[in-house]
Amino acid sequence: MRPIHIPAIFAIFAGILVLWTWLEYRSKGEQMKLSIGLVLEIVIQAAIPTAITYFLVNRLGPLEVRSYGVMMLGAFVAALTWMYVDRDRYGFTGGQVLRLGFIGFAGGILGARIGFVLLNWGDYAGKLATALNLWRGGMSWHGGLGGGLLALGIAAPLMGASFARTFDLAAPGIAVGYAVARIGCFLNGCCYGHECTLPWAVTFPQSATDGAPAFPAHPTQLYAVIGTLGFVVPVLLLITPSLRKPFDRFLAFLVLSSVVRYVVEIWRRGATGEVWTSVPIFTVAQAASIGIIIVAGAIVLAREWPFRREEPEEAGES
Repeated sequence: MRPIHIPAIFAIFAGILVLWTWLEYRSKGEQMKLSIGLVLEIVIQAAIPTAITYFLVNRLGPLEVRSYGVMMLGAFVAALTWMYVDRDRYGFTGGQVLRLGFIGFAGGILGARIGFVLLNWGDYAGKLATALNLWRGGMSWHGGLGGGLLALGIAAPLMGASFARTFDLAAPGIAVGYAVARIGCFLNGCCYGHECTLPWAVTFPQSATDGAPAFPAHPTQLYAVIGTLGFVVPVLLLITPSLRKPFDRFLAFLVLSSVVRYVVEIWRRGATGEVWTSVPIFTVAQAASIGIIIVAGAIVLAREWPFRREEPEEAGES
């Protein structure tokens, strides 16, 4: 994206935010009045997606929109939309959803990229500037999770929102966004699997090396999409009424998504698909998934047993 395009992208996001804010005031029967504080808030909120767009979609002129970056932005929109529609369940306002969504997305992108660079340090040592090329793909799910948790852990209390309930609200949206992002991985040709001869095998040009041509491989990105939309989201929504404690819906999401990740890693190549030297029967990502399943699952069982249908606790509790 050339510098001349940045003001235009900023203006688009600012316009969306003004419309969102106006609708929020209207829904409450109030009239929106511009003030220095409100204008500053809109400017800051518009600056975040503008910066993310720069690093994800780069560049717009000459027209060259990257599929990976576009799908990442689509993932954010999908997650934010879900949070907005479901906001009343945990007592959030539309404004809170918007602000927390932007902050969580920014923290998640930063954490995901840092995690990926660390996992593939050999490719970036001595040329750290290339670590900013987010539009070429390369994100770590666990790094993004940590980055989002850290960002919202700081921001949510400052905004008068429950950190725990923020993630309870976001859990299904994150799952849907994750599925959309994996479609971006498929289009980008990253995160593919081992060689196979199945009818649905896909040959990714990125699998070619100097000494060998590209090979047909498991489309593990699509396996993740199917597992998330066909298992994680439905089961999470099914058990939501039984989860009474703050943060437990998000913990349940971690358990379910880790099950899918463990299974997908059976066929996946790459840094996360490498054998974990401490326990060679698992890959790095499988070991992390097992740890999450055990810890998060134990917490949910300890807090929610015996399961029974109850109304969620007050949104302000954490």
